[in-house]
Amino acid sequence: MTQLIEYIQTAKEFADAYGIAHLDRLLALAETVPNSPKTRPSTFKVMSDTILEEVEMAGFHLDPWLKTLILTSDVEVVRDAIAVVEKNSRRGIVRNREGLLVQAIRNHWKPNIAA
Repeated sequence: MTQLIEYIQTAKEFADAYGIAHLDRLLALAETVPNSPKTRPSTFKVMSDTILEEVEMAGFHLDPWLKTLILTSDVEVVRDAIAVVEKNSRRGIVRNREGLLVQAIRNHWKPNIAA
């Protein structure tokens, strides 16, 4: 029962953040993909927990909206975004780490490995 409540809460947070139309499209996509979270919930749960832990360990505050963004993004995009923020933080030019993380995820920024 608790797992069902968690799924419903996540769906509500997603709908609140992105709108019900996006939730409908995500559901339709999940139903057509053979290895979707619907057919493999344990793997999805493990991956979700893992990426959320990585983000928290990097020092980011996870509010429900940011969690939804992370969970609906590709894991490598999120990891690249973390690297972008960390690199810029070391340079001392970041005022809002979470804001920069959001922009890096949305825009699929990659860290500049040459610099």
